[in-house]
Amino acid sequence: MSELHRWVPWGGVALVVVLCISPIKVGAALPIMGLGEKEDESEQITEQEVLVDSVDDALKQLMLFVPFRDKSKYKGEWDIYSELPRGLIDSLRNSAFFSTIPIDSALVRMKKKELKGKFGPDRALEVGRELGADYVVLGQIDEMSMKRFRATVPIGGYRSYQGLTIVRLYPYKVIDGEPAGEVVREIAEDSKRYGITNPAAYVPLEKEYFLLGQMEWGNEEFHQTLLGKSVSKCLDALAAGLDSLIQPPAALKVIEPKVIDIDGIHAYINVGLADSVQNGNKYGVWDKGRELKDPDTGKVLGTALPRRVGVVQVEQVLSEHLSLVRIIEGQDEVEKDYGIRAE
Repeated sequence: MSELHRWVPWGGVALVVVLCISPIKVGAALPIMGLGEKEDESEQITEQEVLVDSVDDALKQLMLFVPFRDKSKYKGEWDIYSELPRGLIDSLRNSAFFSTIPIDSALVRMKKKELKGKFGPDRALEVGRELGADYVVLGQIDEMSMKRFRATVPIGGYRSYQGLTIVRLYPYKVIDGEPAGEVVREIAEDSKRYGITNPAAYVPLEKEYFLLGQMEWGNEEFHQTLLGKSVSKCLDALAAGLDSLIQPPAALKVIEPKVIDIDGIHAYINVGLADSVQNGNKYGVWDKGRELKDPDTGKVLGTALPRRVGVVQVEQVLSEHLSLVRIIEGQDEVEKDYGIRAE
C-alpha cells in the first residue's frame, strides 16, 4: 500500500490528510474541534448572577450540565467543552419532566482546568449542591470528526464523507451522590458515494472537509454540514436517552398516601420502599378541599376540589412505608394529613 501525505494549514493547526490507494476502502479522519492545550492563567472568569430557567412546575427535576471532557484528541478553535452541554440544554427545553440550569452558572464557579471537563463526580456534585440542582450531568466526547474515504479499483474510483459524533453522559443524583446510569449515543451522517461519471459532485463536500473549522459553531452554515447534522441528531438522541433513563416517580399504591408528620421544612410521608420510592423523587401535596358556604345564608354547600398546595422531595427512604421528605414548595400551606400524589 502506498501513502501520499499532504500538509494543510487550518485554523493555525497543521492537519495531515492521508490518501490511500487500495482495492479496499480506507478512511482518513479529519479532527475538527477543540481548544489548544496552552492555558493563560491570567485569564479569569468573573462571577455573575446565577439565573435558572423559569420553572413553573416545582415537580420537574432540575438538571445541571457541566463542561464535558474531550477524549477525541482533536485540535481546533471551537469550545466544545461547554457548547455541547448548551446544545443539550436546548434539546431539553420543552421537556415535561426536566428543567435546566444555564451552564454559565457552573462555569463561573470552576477553575481554569475544570472548564475542559477535568474534574470528577465529587466536584460536579459540589457545584450542583451550590446551585440547587437535582441532577448533575457529566459528559465525555469520544469522537467528533469529519472523515473522508477514497479508494481506487480497476473499474474506477469513488469518494465519500462522514460526520461522526459519539458522546457519553453520566448523570448523578445530587441528593445522595449516586450515579443514575449512563447514556451513550453514536450518530454518523454519511454522504453519497460518487463514481467517476460525476467527478465534480464531491467538490462541495471537499470544501466542507477542509474549511469546516473556519465556520462559526452552531450557525446555520454549520448545521448544514455533515458534522453539524451529526451533532444535532446526537444531542437529540442523548436528550431522549436521559428522558428514558430518569423517569417520573411511579403511581403510589397506598390507599391514602399522605403527610403524617411535619418538622419544620421536613415532613414524613407514609410511602417507602414498597412503593418504589427513591431518593430525589418529588410529589405534589394536595389539600382536602376547602369548605364552601352560601355567601348569603352561611349554609355549607360542600367542599371545593382538592388543589395542589406544595411539593415535597424525598431525602431518605426509611422503611417499607415511611420516607423523610423536604418541603420545597408551599411550606406555609402544607399540613399534616394532606394527600400526596405522583405527578
